[in-house]
Amino acid sequence: MNVSLRSTHFPMARQQAGITLVVAIIFLLIITVLAISSMRGVSLESRITANLKQQKTLRSAAEAGLRMGELSIGTTVAPTSVKTCTTTTCLPWVQSELTATSSVDTPSQFVAANATNMATAATAYNTKIQWYVVQLGMLDGKSQNSCAIKGCGAWYYEVNACASTVLCTSDTTTQRVILRTVIARYYP
Repeated sequence: MNVSLRSTHFPMARQQAGITLVVAIIFLLIITVLAISSMRGVSLESRITANLKQQKTLRSAAEAGLRMGELSIGTTVAPTSVKTCTTTTCLPWVQSELTATSSVDTPSQFVAANATNMATAATAYNTKIQWYVVQLGMLDGKSQNSCAIKGCGAWYYEVNACASTVLCTSDTTTQRVILRTVIARYYP
């Protein structure tokens, strides 16, 4: 009795064996497609994270360049109407030499030939820092006790800093951060 019961009770079991295999393959295919799409998302997120990290590193390095430029102003003597450059007191860019078309505001100005007060520093993240200072002069418009001739009073300076993975003058397509600040120094 058991033999006849088996043959009459489960006649379709042998016919459904192939369908189970097809369903399993479809599930594996769906799981593979989901895994590949999630890996593309992870790859994109890692590139975005790396870009943000580099931007923050370059910004911090450019801020350090600004601080180096500001410190260099502290070592200068009071400016006079006569522009004499030495290795300790020279600020080669003066506001009267700047025009809208002179391209002074471009990365090409971060070269050693243009400024003796420029430095390049390498950091642990392979970041190069360059800076230069522009002497803006006395922007107050007032001069007391002939300060314009003697160089006393508040003198303004513009500090420009550039940070990049290469020198700012060597490549125009590499990611870079350029920052600018204006500070005043008072001379007695």
